[in-house]
Amino acid sequence: MPDRITIKHLSAAVDRLNDMFGNPRQPYAEERDSAGGLVAVDGVFVLNCAYGGYRLGRMCAGGGERDLTGRNSARAAYDLIKAFTDGAAAMAKKTAA
Repeated sequence: MPDRITIKHLSAAVDRLNDMFGNPRQPYAEERDSAGGLVAVDGVFVLNCAYGGYRLGRMCAGGGERDLTGRNSARAAYDLIKAFTDGAAAMAKKTAA
């Protein structure tokens, strides 16, 4: 683990999480709805950055996102995302056995 966690580290961790779940890395589909609006991809993990903190969220069908963690420092957010990744890996290993 790097000494200093940057936005690049956090983004890469979220990308790994999406890859593990078979999700695309982009939260919105390329095609737009009939009104020209963005279409959220349900289930995609996203990183939200605001007010000097970071949190993990997940896109909802129909738009918006659900908070999965509270707002944290970069280090704490990285550790939480890693916990999600480790948990997903453990579940995949258990179901494969």
